[in-house]
Amino acid sequence: MRACAQGFSLIHMIIDMHTHAGWGRLSGPVDRANLETMKPGGVTAAVVAAVADAGMIRVNAAGTAIEQHRTAEPGEGWRDTIVQLDAYQASGFRIAREPDEIRAGDPAIVLAVEGCDFLDGDLDRFDAMAERGVRSIQLAHYVVNETADIQTAPAVHHGLTPFGAEAVRRMQERGIMVDVTHCTEATVRGVAKVTRRPFLCTHSNLIDPNVPNGNHPRFISRTYAEMVVDSGGVIGAWIAVLFEEGFAGLVRHLFRLIDAVGVEHVGIGTDMPLGVASDEMPDFRRHQELAQAMRDRGMTAAEVEKVCAGNWLRVFRAAREGIAG
Repeated sequence: MRACAQGFSLIHMIIDMHTHAGWGRLSGPVDRANLETMKPGGVTAAVVAAVADAGMIRVNAAGTAIEQHRTAEPGEGWRDTIVQLDAYQASGFRIAREPDEIRAGDPAIVLAVEGCDFLDGDLDRFDAMAERGVRSIQLAHYVVNETADIQTAPAVHHGLTPFGAEAVRRMQERGIMVDVTHCTEATVRGVAKVTRRPFLCTHSNLIDPNVPNGNHPRFISRTYAEMVVDSGGVIGAWIAVLFEEGFAGLVRHLFRLIDAVGVEHVGIGTDMPLGVASDEMPDFRRHQELAQAMRDRGMTAAEVEKVCAGNWLRVFRAAREGIAG
């Protein structure tokens, strides 16, 4: 291992399970300069998300939350998703489509989508996404759609819909990882019943009533977390809403997850550069500090590797098992 500028050794691989790669606008060209900070930061892969409901959501008047402000026009979710995926592909940055294409020292991005709002009732669109190289899709984001309810709006379906169950099955048939982030606990219960493979909660934290904002609506209960774990899945520690704690809070929540669900089921899902990350983690240079914090706590090299990359890679391999092309 070579020493980096901060005075600690670069870990073999770090994978961020959920990012927007410095591209907070979700329009125009992707900031390639931001992606180029992956290598000096020791980040091997960044999962970069197109946002299917981008046109339908906005920050509320109080500036405290994101909410839906209008309904989608016909085909809008599909068009917006394709435009964003095209921008990632046009960045010229290497895209990893298979687990073996993620290699230490050769950074890559992995394509993802937040929200199934692009479907418009057509499950065959998952086939098109898989062919484009999308490897992780979140059922819902900030709009209650035809698959699922969300944590930040009143329940409409009271769980995973029958169409949502078919969506989970189709994603898994096509080798796409299912992401339940933003979904209600009842929705996750439905996913747990139909899943054949591990699923993800890429960016969230455990509820913590002992600190300010510790009951954030996007945080999850132990029961929620255990359903992810029981599938063999992974939960990513998240910084975007930690306004009181910043980067130190990300480290604290990472350890809370490790203590609660075990080192085999935790990863890193910053959501950078959104929210607090715009100041605390605007690019990939600080990811090594997370690895160092784990080492400082006395975790073994093997344990640190699991949290930083191995756990998510295990789920990615499970998703692609038996998938041709």
